Amino acid sequence: MTGHSGFRRSLFAATLLSCFITAPALAQATDETIIVVGARVPVPESEVTSAVTLLEPEEIELRGPVLSDALRAVPGLAVSRSGPAGSLTDVRLRGSEANHVLVLIDGIEASVPFTGGFNFSQTPAFGVDRVEVLRGEQSALWGSDAIGGVINILTHAGTPETRWSLFGEAGSFDTRQAGASVSGTRGSLSGGVSASLYTTEGIDAAGLGGEDDGFDLRNISASGTLGLSPGISLEGAARLTAYTTEYDSDTDFDGRLNDTANETDGVRHGARLAVIAEPGAIRLPWRSELAVSLVSDAMTNSDAGAFTGETEGRRWQAYYQGTVEWTGLGADHRLTVLAEHETERFSAYSGPGAGDNQVRELSNDALALDYGATAGGLSLHASARHDWNAQFDDALTWRVGAAYAFDAIGGRIRASYGEGVKNPGIYELYGFFPGFFTGNPDLVPERSRGWEIGWDQFFGDTLRFGVSAYASTLEDEIYTDFAVSPSTARNRAFESERRGVEIEGEWQALASLAVRGSATFSDSEENGTPEIRRPDRLASLSVNWTPEGPFSAGLAADYTGEQIDTDFGTFANVTLPAYTLVSGRFAYAVNERLELYVRGDNLLDEEYRDVVGYAAPGRGLYVGLRLGR
Repeated sequence: MTGHSGFRRSLFAATLLSCFITAPALAQATDETIIVVGARVPVPESEVTSAVTLLEPEEIELRGPVLSDALRAVPGLAVSRSGPAGSLTDVRLRGSEANHVLVLIDGIEASVPFTGGFNFSQTPAFGVDRVEVLRGEQSALWGSDAIGGVINILTHAGTPETRWSLFGEAGSFDTRQAGASVSGTRGSLSGGVSASLYTTEGIDAAGLGGEDDGFDLRNISASGTLGLSPGISLEGAARLTAYTTEYDSDTDFDGRLNDTANETDGVRHGARLAVIAEPGAIRLPWRSELAVSLVSDAMTNSDAGAFTGETEGRRWQAYYQGTVEWTGLGADHRLTVLAEHETERFSAYSGPGAGDNQVRELSNDALALDYGATAGGLSLHASARHDWNAQFDDALTWRVGAAYAFDAIGGRIRASYGEGVKNPGIYELYGFFPGFFTGNPDLVPERSRGWEIGWDQFFGDTLRFGVSAYASTLEDEIYTDFAVSPSTARNRAFESERRGVEIEGEWQALASLAVRGSATFSDSEENGTPEIRRPDRLASLSVNWTPEGPFSAGLAADYTGEQIDTDFGTFANVTLPAYTLVSGRFAYAVNERLELYVRGDNLLDEEYRDVVGYAAPGRGLYVGLRLGR
């Protein structure tokens, strides 16, 4: 069956099922934290049966200008950066691969179309209001790229009153950044927009004492909602990112970086538009959402100013989503039906007659169901998804979960089990680098199954902590086989086992003093051998002090334990030492609108590596000012 006929079949099934759902929708009133990513529609945190972590502006601002540094506060999440600012920055959730984590920005699937991963070095922290991190196999909710979890990034949205801010900063490594944002509501239109600029001379990525490798990042994003009529609204988001990254490369293929004048210029843009009709607005007793989105990622590479190649990836998505809520049998019920189509296109060009010149395309159609029920302290959740793919066999993924709140002691137990799938990326299938790498069109999708059980404890509004234990098994893991020339992608014959324990907590010690911490103890092995770039221990601690008066301060320490990496000079595995990154911020409010601050990162001047052969920056100190209301 082709992808297009599969989509017609899934759309028909969704419409048919919706015709039988006629119960009236019920609004949910709650003072709980609302999680957007846990059920494809916003739900109270108590209804999310998977482990989820929420980061808000205070935590994000504390660790500097790039969002990946704030993500170090998330339990189970390891950050891996290949060199200085602007270098490839991957994240891995619970020992998953870097391209196993789906990244959403204002509802736009932001993962790079030809790799399935996401480079977090190109995501500024400025303008981000909130980050949700959902862990575990989430393919039943969000599709192929969510086999290890989902990171949902929400930027400035509408505010009841007009708010604006400006900031500027300068400091170490000849770094400068500036930004502006505004949000508000006027009539039926509510939204926000932010723009930022970041530039740094950086350091020598090779660590050989050669020229510095700089980085420039420009970003603008906007999101908003326009009321069209009672119960019907238009929701939109757009994002444009442009960057220039200087880097060193291995020109003689001996596994060691050389001082080179390589440079990548990239432009990434994404947009999403959705029409939303509340129950009854269009004579249907359920909430309807019809959305389309586009992501484009284009890169041009050069060496000492000479063109060496360019790539472009595009992703088109369209879906219909219907959600109905009703009460019956002593419980509140929620059912969401999804029909989705996705097409990805990749092109590469390195000059006339080059061997890596090609154009490729993949498509996928899906039908998914998501069900939730609550009765007193009990919450139940089940999801299932069927994918029809033009390249691979059909796939069925699912997840079930349950949670129960013990109100008398302020505790909640939760458990879930699920299966996920990850399709090979276009580069893994068809990528080509002359004399070094060739794709493998015979790859099969990776599959993962896993469980987790957790306990969340609340002591009023001042203290909460949670602990989660998890285990998962990955089959047909895709890896690069360097034992052949050129190297190629293959599926492993052995299973990969991941297991661990995550602990996180928040304590409002005083009205002006907030403490947050997490710790992770994990193990990721393939055929009894530790997998690379998966630290065995992670920990984070932050303190934010905001007393009445002009002064405020914050301090964060993020620990990354020992991890294995491959030394491509010898093709042997080596152990990278543990390290701790300390960052801090001290601010003085001159008046209600003007704040002066100093901040620092890597304050202990740690000499560390996330990837063998790539140097990392030392201590950085910066001074800035912020205006706003």
